[in-house]
This record gives sequence, structure tokens and C-alpha cells, in this order.
Amino acid sequence: MNRATINLIAAAERNERGYADVPPGSVNEEIESELAAFGYGVARSDRLWIGGYRIHSPESIQFGNYRPYVPPSVFTCVSAQSAHVPDAGDFNLEAVLEVRGEIRSN
Repeated sequence: MNRATINLIAAAERNERGYADVPPGSVNEEIESELAAFGYGVARSDRLWIGGYRIHSPESIQFGNYRPYVPPSVFTCVSAQSAHVPDAGDFNLEAVLEVRGEIRSN
């Protein structure tokens, strides 16, 4: 799995609302398909950055929070040159998937 995909999953899982807004360029077709394989949704989002994305956790989608497009807000920035998805080196993806029943523990 792509490390960028794990970072996006970590960002969504660590947010108490079950989603994370990420800057433009954070998601490509490969990452989007990897996220979809684990039940994560990708929406277009101009909430923080024009041309950004919102990554929804499976629980967020289940509770009806998913929208295909999130409009701009008072926080929207036109440029996001220094914005990036933080590296989630300490994030345990296997534990999250195990809790969801995606993989089985030994």
C-alpha cells in the first residue's frame, strides 16, 4: 500500500469528525482506489483549499456525512504551497483494519 494512502487514512481516523480536508495534489487515481478498497470516501472540497479533497472514514460515510463536494468557507485559501498531509509514522493501520474486521488477528 502506498505510504501516502496510509497518511490520508491516519488523518481521517485521528479527526473526531471522521474526515480530513487535505490540500490539492494529495489524491490521485491510485490513492483514491486504495482508499475505496478500505471503505474510505474521497470528495472534492474547497473548504480549506481551492481544489482540495475531503477524506471520509467508513463510519463518517455510514452516518451520512459524505457529500461529493464541500463548498468554500470563510477559511478557504486560494494557494496551498506549503500545505501537506503530515507523515503518520506512528499510525497502526493494521489495528484499525482489525477492529473493523477487515483483517483477522492471530
